[in-house]
Amino acid sequence: MPCQLISKFYRINPASLVEADRLGDESLVTGPSDFVALLKPRAGIVVATWDDAEQLGCASRLGIVTGMSPGGAKVRWALTDAKYRPNPSGRRYWKQAKPFFGFAADVAARYLLAAAFYDKFPGDIAFDAEAPRSVKATDAHPYANPTGGYVYLVKSQYGIKIGKSVNVKSRTRLFEVKLPFPISVEHYAWFDDYSHAERMLHAKYHDKRLEGEWFDLSAADVAHIKTLGKPVAAASL
Repeated sequence: MPCQLISKFYRINPASLVEADRLGDESLVTGPSDFVALLKPRAGIVVATWDDAEQLGCASRLGIVTGMSPGGAKVRWALTDAKYRPNPSGRRYWKQAKPFFGFAADVAARYLLAAAFYDKFPGDIAFDAEAPRSVKATDAHPYANPTGGYVYLVKSQYGIKIGKSVNVKSRTRLFEVKLPFPISVEHYAWFDDYSHAERMLHAKYHDKRLEGEWFDLSAADVAHIKTLGKPVAAASL
């Protein structure tokens, strides 16, 4: 199911989410029943808590509804550490007793939710470039079987996005089509464990996070990131 067909985005508090048949990155969402009743195939789910001290929505998982069954909604999941800063009128939805709500279209666009979902579900995006196979990652691998790929910097009027992809050309082409503002690719490099590399950069620049995976990076920050990983010539992408 292509990510670009996501029809609606919802937030739910993880404490209220009820799941069954959990296997790998998929599960059957069975509750709350009134939340499940809203879901349809191609809906996007943001599992997030509310940090009242920081006035931030803190997401831990993103999910795509892949199908419906009599028992609930079938969902494919990906981990995230995205943060969302609602405006004063939007905070009431995060703070309300009801544990879920649907994002308004303009809010979903401001949070760049479509771009976040594209980043977290690379298996739904076609690519044909062959990746280099003998490059060592800059950081130690946290897992026995890491996945190789690219960590990239994309610049826009809203900041710089630190993202990952198995193919930068396919990913940025999607952004150019879907995002309502111009972007430019500032940098990309190969890591044997691209998920770990991206996660370490998100943690390093946590205090400069704007929305989702967009950061207010300085020229020095960008220069440092460019020293990491294995730079790859554009012709090889």
